[in-house]
Amino acid sequence: MILDSPLGYTGGDNEEKMKNSLLAAILLIVRGLLQCTCFHLPDWDNELVCYKELSGDLTCTWLPLPSAPNTVNYTIYLKWNKIRKLFQRNTSLPFITIERKNLYIERFASIWIAVNYAHDTCAKGKNISVLPSKAGKCLSPSNINAYQITNQLIIKWDLPTAHTSYELRYREAITEATPWTLVPLESNVVNVTISNVNTKSSYIVQLRCVTKDGLNCVCIWSKEILVPHKLVNKPRISYNVTTQNSPGRRSVLLKWEVAQNENVLGYFVNVERIPNSCSHSPNRISLKEGKILVNLSMAYYRVNISAYNEAGESPQAMYIVPEFYGTDLPGQIHVKSQGTNAVVTWTPEYNPKCFVVDWGTGKEDMHMKIVTTATGNFTLDNFQPYKLYKIMVHASDVCQCESFLRHEMTFGVTHFYTVEGVPRTGPGHVTILNITKHSAVVKWTEIPAEDCLGFLQGYRISYTDSSRQKSPALTLNSSTTTYHLTGLKEKTTYRVQISGFTSAGEGPLTLSQPFSTPKYDKGEFEGFVIGLCFSMILILVFAPLICSLVLKRLKISYWPSVPSPRNSSALQDMTNWKPVSKSLLQALSDNDTTSLFVIDHESKAPLMLDLFTDGGQGSKCDTCQSENPSNNIDVSLRHEEIPAEAVTSEEDIISIEVPLLSDYASMEFSQKALMSLTVSMPERAAPPHLEMELSSKPAQTVHKVLFASQDYLKQSQVVLLPSGPTFMGQVN
Repeated sequence: MILDSPLGYTGGDNEEKMKNSLLAAILLIVRGLLQCTCFHLPDWDNELVCYKELSGDLTCTWLPLPSAPNTVNYTIYLKWNKIRKLFQRNTSLPFITIERKNLYIERFASIWIAVNYAHDTCAKGKNISVLPSKAGKCLSPSNINAYQITNQLIIKWDLPTAHTSYELRYREAITEATPWTLVPLESNVVNVTISNVNTKSSYIVQLRCVTKDGLNCVCIWSKEILVPHKLVNKPRISYNVTTQNSPGRRSVLLKWEVAQNENVLGYFVNVERIPNSCSHSPNRISLKEGKILVNLSMAYYRVNISAYNEAGESPQAMYIVPEFYGTDLPGQIHVKSQGTNAVVTWTPEYNPKCFVVDWGTGKEDMHMKIVTTATGNFTLDNFQPYKLYKIMVHASDVCQCESFLRHEMTFGVTHFYTVEGVPRTGPGHVTILNITKHSAVVKWTEIPAEDCLGFLQGYRISYTDSSRQKSPALTLNSSTTTYHLTGLKEKTTYRVQISGFTSAGEGPLTLSQPFSTPKYDKGEFEGFVIGLCFSMILILVFAPLICSLVLKRLKISYWPSVPSPRNSSALQDMTNWKPVSKSLLQALSDNDTTSLFVIDHESKAPLMLDLFTDGGQGSKCDTCQSENPSNNIDVSLRHEEIPAEAVTSEEDIISIEVPLLSDYASMEFSQKALMSLTVSMPERAAPPHLEMELSSKPAQTVHKVLFASQDYLKQSQVVLLPSGPTFMGQVN
């Protein structure tokens, strides 16, 4: 059986449609609950206002949410009287227009604005009540004019035909968050003056009528009117450059800046010639950017720059174009003095329509003369002596004052004095720099042109030492302002004076500038002390070593060491004997002071010895002693008394083993050597006067040996002589 549904639907799909209706009802309930969650922002005075246009549409405007991001979604709600359904529209702008078809003209509507956040919450402002049929826009004042004078705002407007009261508000145009200041106005007032405002700030002004009972319209604030502050600061030149673009012409590029230039609409530039004998003022150039490029002659020019806006014009910035002559000029001019007059001559390369002549002592004292006749000279008057004058001659093909700026070209420039004098002062700011013990640098500033009284040709420097000895004056050219004094004495006081001179003579000297040279240059004394300390350290370190080496040298030279007999090589080499020939021994020269002869003597060949000994053993010895007081004994062989057979006979050769002796041999070694020699030799008869006898042998083999009176004998002092014929040895 099929039953009718509560909603009037029948059929098999009734159940699904009931579910959809239930979901729609739930969504409406949730949306209503969400509306209840919107919280009110007490500090958001959105100034919501709605008014009806002539077309019947309703326009609502409000102030944006402060401190909100750039993109904010607004929702406007309309709750009509006796209608439960809410009307809403979304927008991202601070205004919205609702079409006529969605309005109930004769019903009151409660209207509010909500701000939707990303986390499904919202905030709303205050509600307003509007009856669209009586929500027409009231007429606002027209032709509102506002400007600022010093610290005052002056606002003027025209009243509409309907007389009503108005109110005004203003704020600084710094940021939108700046609070408004409300100014109530009396009826039928057409202007107002606001005092004590910031002269460096711009302001925004709005006007509207005052809402009151019986007024069947809505009062709307007028459009925001910007009142720029008066430009009280003059432009500042930030860049300038001058270049030559042709002979006698130059280009000047200027750039400038203005504080708070956001309120500047443009700039006015005046380029004025100095001097300017033209009757009319120069043309004003209007620019939108803060820079200008002009082409000028070499004459003096003044550039005036000002900024302007709705409030008026700023003070002017003045720029004097500096002197600039470039690398060359088309011609030369010559000046000849004639008392207080001067005759100017030139030879132009071409004949322009006119010449413009400027002369004077400076840009503030220049005179101008236009020469239209074809002449090569003219006379200028009223010149004063001892003053420097500048004369410029310009050529132009257009002889009109307003055209000189674009057409004139500088032909030549010169300076001259009618009468030259000596400088009235010396150079200024004389200082002494970089003082050393033998030099110093003198520095000064040049003499001003107005004090030279003539063409300055150079400077003279003189200095005097503490002994009042004055140096010869040094002459320098006029472009020099520093000089390096050399050849000074150390630890001396000097006084320097400088003067300038012209063709008329030398000017006064400057006040003496004293300075003193030091005894040591910078770092010299420290270097001397460091060197001395280093030398002392070297002496202390190396002196003991050097003294030790010197003492060793002296000991070796003057106190030679005596060899020890125990360590003698002779005792150690007793077994090494070599045969020695008697003939070889005879051939040896006897150069020692004391010699020892060991003689193998036969009975048939008596040996004669002249011996000098201690005792008094003969007149020969006394004689030798008296003749030779030395203790040395000299034994020389008289070879002429020795027969040749005794030397050359092979029988007389004695073969003995003699060790290689060192330079010194001990007595013990000598005795052992002689004992060995005696044993190996045949029995010989010895002279009775020999002093030494070998007691270890029998009496029949007696060999006597003569020893010198010393403990050690040189090897060269021991000589073994063979037996043979009789010979004589003389001992000294």
